Amino acid sequence: MGVILLGWAGYGASSSTPLPGFWFIFAGSIALMAISWLDDLKNLSPKSRLLVQIIVVCTSLWGITHDGQSIKLFPEIIPQWLDYLFITLAWIWFINLYNFMDGIDGITGVETSSITLGLVLIASYYSWESDILYLPLFVLAATLGFLIWNWEPAAIFLGDVGSIPLGYILGWFMIFLITKDMWAAAFILPLYYLCDATLTLAKRAVRKQKVWEAHKEHCYQVGVQNGLSHKVVSLIILACNTALIALAFFLSTDYPWYSLIISLIIVFSTMALLRKNNTKRRN
Repeated sequence: MGVILLGWAGYGASSSTPLPGFWFIFAGSIALMAISWLDDLKNLSPKSRLLVQIIVVCTSLWGITHDGQSIKLFPEIIPQWLDYLFITLAWIWFINLYNFMDGIDGITGVETSSITLGLVLIASYYSWESDILYLPLFVLAATLGFLIWNWEPAAIFLGDVGSIPLGYILGWFMIFLITKDMWAAAFILPLYYLCDATLTLAKRAVRKQKVWEAHKEHCYQVGVQNGLSHKVVSLIILACNTALIALAFFLSTDYPWYSLIISLIIVFSTMALLRKNNTKRRN
């Protein structure tokens, strides 16, 4: 995160017209890093951390719209405030699920690299503003450098200070896709993390378990428990993400619903593969 923000600071200082909301995102990333660091030191309550996330997301969304960027996800017949409410809740959830999913060596490095690579390819193909290409490209480069040291056996880890602001930044990138009328790609690129985290936490909520407490029920964690190494699980998710990138790049614009359905099939198949018992490997 330090490398990313250093590069972003250089971008912001040199750009006469930064992307809408850029400085709000920059400040919000620092705020989320700070509260995560304090949580490591003082073990803050989930409510206090969530309150800071709500403030950061609401301020950032206001900053994006204040800088002239309109955001419309639902049809025109739906009030604008419902768009903002949904995006706010989805953004907060994405921040937290990104933290929940960072549980084995290499997994979040693989996920972050996949999402940013997909965005870079899309931005390059459609010749979007160079800023939209540069910012995720910098995150991609920093993540690949981090992944060298985070691959199994990992020597360094993200922790909340890394995973929380990363989820926040990637959520902002997905909002970019929505503003470019590529809502399907915005859902497809992070779809494995979205499905694994959401479905697992939903099951825990139904069982009246505390969803914010650490557990080992995510599909990737079950895969490790069944005997797969961290490296193999991360590579399986990388294969899934490669297919998602292809669908987001080639099909999501012209066939958004078809591409999303195919993506869900791929993700659920990957989750089922990870959950499949593998006693021979475990033994």
